[in-house]
Amino acid sequence: MTASDSRTANAEDGPIRIDDLDRHSIDHVLTTTRAVRRRLDLERSVSLEVVNECLEIGLQAPTGYNLQNWRWLVITDEETRRKLAEIYRRSLEPFVELMDDELPEDEQTRRVAASSLYLAEHLHEVPVHVIPCTTRSISKERELWDRMEYESDPLNMAASSVYGEVWPAAWSFMLALRSRGLGSSLTMIHLAEEPTVAELLEVPDGVSQAGLIPVAYFKGEGFRRGNRRPLDEVAFYDRWERTDPLG
Repeated sequence: MTASDSRTANAEDGPIRIDDLDRHSIDHVLTTTRAVRRRLDLERSVSLEVVNECLEIGLQAPTGYNLQNWRWLVITDEETRRKLAEIYRRSLEPFVELMDDELPEDEQTRRVAASSLYLAEHLHEVPVHVIPCTTRSISKERELWDRMEYESDPLNMAASSVYGEVWPAAWSFMLALRSRGLGSSLTMIHLAEEPTVAELLEVPDGVSQAGLIPVAYFKGEGFRRGNRRPLDEVAFYDRWERTDPLG
């Protein structure tokens, strides 16, 4: 499906029967949406029309109590992208130094690390940066959960409730991009200097940034399923590490 014949989430379509869905195409998008870095087309422009179309789809993601606390910063200005890229690279340097001795040395991990560095080097060239935000803050949410005196760490409760609402919408946005021939990736390293970014983008106090999503058309014919661990190594039934659903 192309951008010209697709329909946004606000289209007045009637309900579709489950049996009428093209499950093959849906599963293909779900299983082949990769973090795209090296294959971003840095020379092709991206219209705000297609970005907004994908954001409209993202807005249909679940939201607790229908509060819809998400907000979206779409950055296309060249100078602003350049400044964001500088912050991104500056934030990435100490992380790379720290993780250099921590990451496994297999070929796939090295490829991912190299592509991450490539994205950092070329981030200013990516035509659109999308920063998902939320009007809630971890500090205020932690105070709320702390007052309830649960036995769990209130920081975990706060992080889950704040960012757990934003990322489903962000992932829906990225899936919509994928179905229209655009690539993206979830990044968060710029949050190391979140106050500096907030000042640059005039983000008000109390609003939290949840990451940065570079957006561009991708080069090549498509993507394949990723290399993942077998299900029986990561799915447990009724008790931790019980991998046999019948046992």
